[in-house]
Amino acid sequence: MNVRKRANVESMVSGTETISPFRDVRQQFFKSPVAVAALCVLLAIVIIAITAPLISPQDPYDLRVIDIKDGRLKPGSPKLSKLATLSLKVSLSGLKGSGVPEASVTPTDRSGDTSSDAAEIVFQPHAGNAHQWTVRIMPAPNGHLDPLKTVNLERLPKGSTLSLGKKDKFRNIWRVSPNDARELVLTLPRTSADVGQFRVVMAGGTQKKLMTYWLGTDDQGRDMLSGIFYGLRISLSVALSSVVIALTIGTILGLCAAYYGGRTDTVIMRLVDLQLSFPTILIALILLAILGKGVFNVMLALVIVQWALYARTARGVALTERRKEYVESAQCLGLSTPRVIFAHILPNCLPSLIVIATLEVAGAISLEATLSFLGLGLPITKPSLGLLISNGFDYLLSGYPWISILPGVALLITVFAINLVGDQLRDILNPRLRR
Repeated sequence: MNVRKRANVESMVSGTETISPFRDVRQQFFKSPVAVAALCVLLAIVIIAITAPLISPQDPYDLRVIDIKDGRLKPGSPKLSKLATLSLKVSLSGLKGSGVPEASVTPTDRSGDTSSDAAEIVFQPHAGNAHQWTVRIMPAPNGHLDPLKTVNLERLPKGSTLSLGKKDKFRNIWRVSPNDARELVLTLPRTSADVGQFRVVMAGGTQKKLMTYWLGTDDQGRDMLSGIFYGLRISLSVALSSVVIALTIGTILGLCAAYYGGRTDTVIMRLVDLQLSFPTILIALILLAILGKGVFNVMLALVIVQWALYARTARGVALTERRKEYVESAQCLGLSTPRVIFAHILPNCLPSLIVIATLEVAGAISLEATLSFLGLGLPITKPSLGLLISNGFDYLLSGYPWISILPGVALLITVFAINLVGDQLRDILNPRLRR
């Protein structure tokens, strides 16, 4: 008869039910409504982080879908499609000749599938005045530029004038309303030049609502909701990876220090004391100042500042387990040292390590956000929550508080949820704190 069947028989005889450790932890955990709510929030955050590329309205770091004109839009603002544009080079020749001057129009640039004939430009020279022209600019009916929104005449010869429109104070650009563009009088300077060249740049068409910026945009026109989703993804991945690596290294060193004792214990624990004697943020700043920005460098810095805590915790618990009878029994059976440490001592140390690791995930997220906020963490191509907060800090008192506040709220909720779950696990796994 195996152990499980024997336990079931004994439980039937005694009238009691055998509860597995996992089931016991689950039952105790769900007794706290606050912890359950925090766990649900945390699971939602993790799902959002994992599926960020799929559920985000846009890739906030894809330059092809970002328009700087959408910068600093309020939450709930719509994103509109770009206007069709057409740029034409105009050459007026024969201005000094005795014959009729000629005009030629050449397309130089256009957006999307806007054709060169999306607008019609007609030049008619005035009789007896080779330097004066009647200009008519009209969009093709039902074309990409219909209706016209803006019409600009750029780089007109110095001294040129238009009968309608307004000249920019600092640049050689004449801005003309679409209605006025149907009947303009262009007067060129009476110079010795035989050819005059300038550009006609127009934009128009019907704008469509592409999406809604539910949380507004930042100064670069990036969707804040998408930025927060991607920021959660980066922050959680960096924090979890660093915690797992630091937990592995610290646990191994702590178990070895407790089991072997002597000089091994002394050397390892003096390194732990040395590392814990310095402020965590100071060590991380020094390391990143030397190594530079980057995901790997941030993870390395987090591992270096975290491993000592796990080593001390593992050593403290392992010293207690080292003196128990099951360890002596395993040694008497001739089991190898690695098997005794990792197969017998380690499982009894895991509850305390799991609690510490859960709480340290929140600490790692906060530390990474602090480093990114100070400009020493992740690069701009890997946006974390700290970097998003830093990007909006300059606009916090300028009427655009959402750029910095919303990522801060997301960071606060994430850290708060992790801490609540960690506190509940600590109360469950520590018999002294059980009520």
